[in-house]
Amino acid sequence: MLSISITGVILVWKKEYLWLSVDGARQAVDRKLLAKAIENIESSYGNGEVTFIQLYSEDLSIHKVFLSERRYAWHNQRGDKVQVWSGNQRWEDFFLDLHHRFLMGNTIGLNIAGFGGLLALPLLLLGLILWWPRRRTLSLGIRPKSLRRGALMVSHANIGAIFCLPILLLTITGVILVYPQESKVVLLESIGADGPAIIDHARFDASKGLPTWSTAIEMAGRKFPQSRIRSVQPSSARSNKKSVNVQQKEGWHRLGRSSITFHANGELTIQDELAQLTAKRVFGFSYPLHTAKLGLAYRIFISLVGLGFAFLSLLGLISYLKRNG
Repeated sequence: MLSISITGVILVWKKEYLWLSVDGARQAVDRKLLAKAIENIESSYGNGEVTFIQLYSEDLSIHKVFLSERRYAWHNQRGDKVQVWSGNQRWEDFFLDLHHRFLMGNTIGLNIAGFGGLLALPLLLLGLILWWPRRRTLSLGIRPKSLRRGALMVSHANIGAIFCLPILLLTITGVILVYPQESKVVLLESIGADGPAIIDHARFDASKGLPTWSTAIEMAGRKFPQSRIRSVQPSSARSNKKSVNVQQKEGWHRLGRSSITFHANGELTIQDELAQLTAKRVFGFSYPLHTAKLGLAYRIFISLVGLGFAFLSLLGLISYLKRNG
């Protein structure tokens, strides 16, 4: 819990780190360059190397490119290559890997984080129950009066009581992000709210192949007016189609859950996040809630909660060691 809370606070401020560490990240955004930038990015790599492109990643003037074999790249808004790296060689990816997987991969590390979150839920509730009869100790504050175990436990309990609800929210949303499919079964399928978001099928002229990115982006803009293009998925040998993903003005998920996909056979598939049941949209909202993608005030709040969680964990650990040391 101590590791998760500290790395979580660091990741909340990833945008500011990218400002300082990636060339061109703070330039004025010119969205007219978008289609040309995507074309430049694709031409920088071999066929099928580019699997996904986050456009204006972290709301900066840079694009994050996902490549084959766990490689990634930063490109500026003109599509020029800035940096290529593998795995978690960059600090923001290292801290994300530490936060999400403890640097031990998706099999061991991810399950440690997931089970840790599941165990934290009853611990928070039990702690609140144990604190309630002693709630008058809240007047003693959260700073330990001494290093005696009793004083540490009083501070531990008071911090837990103050931050219980926001920590509970972060824990639940964290478990959802670790176990998305299992969470869907429990939270959505059980109430019949996990239906597909596909609402429309159409055709386009595929006689000359898939449309250019300029045409694809224009069509996405007409279908979803006042939307923001968040990412694109190029075609590949295994998947002869290209997609444009957008966040609508009323959309809750920052990465965009509305999309328009062009298939090589001329079929056009459209998904609209706003057509989903409210329960599914709330489920998708777990991502911006957990990652603090809801503005500066919320990021500050989540940072304070994360620091409170770290202090809570540290006091609990020290108290345990004093008792059993």
